[in-house]
Order: sequence, then C-alpha cells, then structure tokens
Amino acid sequence: MSETETIARNLSGELARHRKTQAALAKELGMSEKTVSERLGGKGSFNTEQLEKTATMLGMSLYQLMIKLLQPIDGIKQIKP
Repeated sequence: MSETETIARNLSGELARHRKTQAALAKELGMSEKTVSERLGGKGSFNTEQLEKTATMLGMSLYQLMIKLLQPIDGIKQIKP
C-alpha cells in the first residue's frame, strides 16, 4: 500500500471516529463531495493546507493528525491479555 493510500484510508477512519462525514469535510475544504470521495479512495492526495483544515475540524493539530495518518493500520497488532 502506498503512503497516499495509507493516508486516505486512515483519514476515512478518523472521520468516522469523530463522526464527521465526507460532505462535512468537502464543505470545510471548499471541494466537491466527489473530489473528497476520490481522494479518500486513494485517487489523488490532500495538500498540507487541506490537511491542516481537516485537523482543525477534528479538533487536533496538524502534527497529531499526521501521526495518525502515517501509521499503517496493518502494522498495528492487537494485544491480547
């Protein structure tokens, strides 16, 4: 999986975790819902300004968001007691 795909996949997860829709993100970024959907599908990428606006919408800093977005989900192992 490419870095762009990892970011898109993780960003979709963060939106869901914060109960934000693609429509809300599109409005925040001044983009069409179709463009946001394509980017969240791994086609194209978000620029730094767009990610900063997204972070603000989610109540975090750009740094905090990037840490979450760059972690490959497949690399996280579940710890069992």
